[in-house]
Amino acid sequence: MEGLLAMQSYKLQSEWKINFETPDDGYSYFFGYYDKPALNYDNSKLLAHRVAFDGRGVEDGDVAEIGYFDMYTSEFIKIDETLAWNWQQGSQLQWLPPSFDDEIIYNTIENNRFVSVIYSIRHNKRRVLQFPIYAVHPLGNEAIGVQYERHYWCRPGYNYQNIRDEKWNKRVHEEDGLFRINIQSGEVERIVSLSDIVNHKKLSEFDTCSHWLEHIMYSPNGKRFMFFHRWRMQNKDLSRVYTANSSGAVDVFMYPDNRFYSHYYWKDNTTLSIWTNINISKNKELGDSIYKIRKNEALLKLLSPVYKLVKSFLPKTITSAVNQESKLVNFADQTEFYTVIGNDMLRGNGHQSWFTNQNKILNDTYQDKQKFRHLMIFDNDSQDIFSVGKFYSKYNDSVFRCDLHPKLSIDNKFIVIDSAHTDKRKIMILEKR
Repeated sequence: MEGLLAMQSYKLQSEWKINFETPDDGYSYFFGYYDKPALNYDNSKLLAHRVAFDGRGVEDGDVAEIGYFDMYTSEFIKIDETLAWNWQQGSQLQWLPPSFDDEIIYNTIENNRFVSVIYSIRHNKRRVLQFPIYAVHPLGNEAIGVQYERHYWCRPGYNYQNIRDEKWNKRVHEEDGLFRINIQSGEVERIVSLSDIVNHKKLSEFDTCSHWLEHIMYSPNGKRFMFFHRWRMQNKDLSRVYTANSSGAVDVFMYPDNRFYSHYYWKDNTTLSIWTNINISKNKELGDSIYKIRKNEALLKLLSPVYKLVKSFLPKTITSAVNQESKLVNFADQTEFYTVIGNDMLRGNGHQSWFTNQNKILNDTYQDKQKFRHLMIFDNDSQDIFSVGKFYSKYNDSVFRCDLHPKLSIDNKFIVIDSAHTDKRKIMILEKR
């Protein structure tokens, strides 16, 4: 009966099939974010977190097992356990580049501090770096990390539990920022100061908001990286996006100040693809007016029920504010020049990634009215969208929601997703028939 219910909870297009899915053994399996491959270079091993519960947020003492599935035997091989994880990004578990084969890296807690571990599957050896990682350089020689002890206080859903240090419970902490970790030596140095970013083109509301840096991703050649500056105002997270030279806080560039940026991916070494509200950047005066309206939640609630009836009579500042749907754009790095991807075909938001050396995008959506998340491929040459499938989700709009977070295998042959169409979330590998 459960198998029948599961089949009713997702639908694949006829040209796609399930290559593998994690077992219904009472555990929840997931990988996490969409910005790194879950399969190794030859698709013989699938990294996974295994958790004994689901349907609630992570609490102190909740353990996630670290391991991988042998794709030849379908067996889960446990490697370690961690207390440093969340439902969205896991423990930052990933294959260590550039080989994407023997060594993995992930975050954990040792001696009451967040650290990262490099583990060799072949040699069964474990090495600890005294700082947690966030993004790993494509050459595997360094990583960038954040102060997760501070994220505990300002980033629900993407933070780690178990360590509460009041030292970091401040709007802006002078010691916070982005940190480079040398993978070989373990040396750690701060390369971006949070205070410097907050004081860059400072807005009036900054003095009353909590600020943090997150969502870091290196360009394909590793020469530059992007990151978000986020702040919380009236229970909403607002964003700026920057890129910087990987050698440190040089050539730091802020993209147009839309106050909203979401999921990102480097198309190539000079092009950053990102979801944003592009209409604000075209006219600063209009953008400021739109932003003021968006801050006024009472006005938006008043307008929403009658919006369609009176839309044609409203000034542009109001219609632009109510219509907050973002679009996916390509920014030329270190410029304000952008082009819209897919025009009105790709709308709202999604977790997108580019196929290697192809002008195609893998993308998903949040849940629709029937609680289905949609998976698709967009061909940027033909401007066509090809549906892969749709997946029901039991967990939505919460810190324990289950986004598909689609990830391509390194050879572009497989799509890996997390799905919550049953009580226990699972990992699924999809391929074309």
